[in-house]
Amino acid sequence: MVFPFLLAALPFVAGAEERHLGPHVHGQASVNVSVQDPAVDVEISLPGHDAVGFEHPPRSSQERAAVERATATLQGASWLVPAPGASCTLASAKVTPHGFGGAAEPGGHADFDAEYRYTCKKVNALTHLDVRLAVVFPAVQKVVVSTITASGSNQQTLQGPATGVDLEP
Repeated sequence: MVFPFLLAALPFVAGAEERHLGPHVHGQASVNVSVQDPAVDVEISLPGHDAVGFEHPPRSSQERAAVERATATLQGASWLVPAPGASCTLASAKVTPHGFGGAAEPGGHADFDAEYRYTCKKVNALTHLDVRLAVVFPAVQKVVVSTITASGSNQQTLQGPATGVDLEP
């Protein structure tokens, strides 16, 4: 599920190495949110170093387990909490770890990309999201969240303990 309109509308750093959603920056996760009644589509990109502490194919059973844990954590989507009044449910989730297979990725980077679709019974009540990536993955220092809703587009940066993303411009 790729959102061409979303990706075209969001600012990205020209000339930087792009990994699906934007530049690969340790300590920084990227989250894109698109709200189109009744669906909420979410894409994330998370550097492998921030999720598991390394960016190479696993060399031990402990490293393989770390990749599996991070994948399962992202698959469960507990890090993203839509406003309770919107009655949203997770309809689908797809997590893709890059650079942890048999060969290293070009540039030596590894990351986790994920796509989610939520359906909301009351999308008009979806005024905010709690994005808890930095809580679940403590190495994440900053989360850049880009949103597109019927009201317009916005970009917010979460740092430290902040988790709230306002969906109303």
